[in-house]
Amino acid sequence: MTRPVVLDTHILIAYVRGALDGDGKPGSLLGVLRAAEDKGGLIVSAATFWEIELIRRNPRNDLRALPPTDALIWSLRSKGITTIPVSPELAVQAVCLLDDGFHKDPMDQFITATAIDQACLLATQDSAIRAWAEAHGKPHLAPLR
Repeated sequence: MTRPVVLDTHILIAYVRGALDGDGKPGSLLGVLRAAEDKGGLIVSAATFWEIELIRRNPRNDLRALPPTDALIWSLRSKGITTIPVSPELAVQAVCLLDDGFHKDPMDQFITATAIDQACLLATQDSAIRAWAEAHGKPHLAPLR
């Protein structure tokens, strides 16, 4: 059974660039993402676009390979990738992750809360998120490779 997957910011950027490692075999990160996309199950939090726009404004980062953020949003939606807004309830859920020892990065809180709220896998390479998720049993994580 293919589960929907929430993409964190860095995974989304790598996926759009075609820069994820792997051969796309079932069970690999790329395989899981492709299977989810085929079923209309790739999800991106609105917070991710906020973070991408911040990254663009930092001269040390190079996002020239990506279209402008507004064009990226429409491109993803046209491919059937779902964008999830940050609702007031999700904002509260994100902050409440701190009560369970989650780290203080608000974008990671929003993205993780989205995966929990939507009962999806979370595709992230962030070691702090992965350690927290493994310790708490949520959200379920997509494979690293």
